[in-house]
Amino acid sequence: MILQLVVCLLAQLSLGFGQDRGSLRIMNGTIARDKQFPYQVGLLCYFADSPNEPNLCGGTIISKRWILTAAHCLQDPSSELQKVIVYVGSLSVHESAAYVVRKSATIVHKQFNRKIVANDIALIKLPRDLTFNARIQPARLANPKDSYVGRTAIISGWGLTTKQEASRVLQYIRAPILSNKECEKQWNKQLKGKSRKLVLDSFICIDSRAGLPCRGDSGGPLVLDDGSKTLVGIVSHGYDDKCQVTLPDILTRVSSFLNWITEQTGGLGQ
Repeated sequence: MILQLVVCLLAQLSLGFGQDRGSLRIMNGTIARDKQFPYQVGLLCYFADSPNEPNLCGGTIISKRWILTAAHCLQDPSSELQKVIVYVGSLSVHESAAYVVRKSATIVHKQFNRKIVANDIALIKLPRDLTFNARIQPARLANPKDSYVGRTAIISGWGLTTKQEASRVLQYIRAPILSNKECEKQWNKQLKGKSRKLVLDSFICIDSRAGLPCRGDSGGPLVLDDGSKTLVGIVSHGYDDKCQVTLPDILTRVSSFLNWITEQTGGLGQ
């Protein structure tokens, strides 16, 4: 199946594909099978200025107590995060087991830079241990010695059917991983000298021509399509041109933050 997906953003360099607090829509994606992505979680992030309108993000289970997601899902310069509801273990967010997490149990990278979208990574500590089973499993963290260029990866998420309503069923797309050099080349060709995009070593890119997220589940996983559940990226940001430009999608490279993850989690302990 050839997936025809487009980037749909509100600004040329947009966090979370259209919303500062998160969004990635997997348009025309394939519906996931039961137990296919046991590491996937859904996040409803509640902010003080819109307590009845949570923002949807994705996340990844990395241990019994820790969820990895994007910093911009949990931080907004104009409002305060109140709580996050974490959904695990189901293809449907609303049928999943739920954990309520207060802001005090979230960790946003201190060097998160919203302007250039650097260090777009955060952690959520669950109030109690997950019980692993066929539907709830941790992803493996990426190998820092491997760039994964040329490998095929999967992005999964629920997306949004309206401004506030999540898609009922988890979906996914496949896309090849590009080199950062090629990614930067394609971005700057599109910018035509108006500005310059620097693709940092801590970014990882996927080829948008093969399939791309567009609004609805930022913070979600980019995992190798080899059955290993290896988490190589976190959905972060993209480019906007009326949903018509298919530039490489830029994600946070997980292997660049292994030391940070270890430090913040105590080696993924409690």
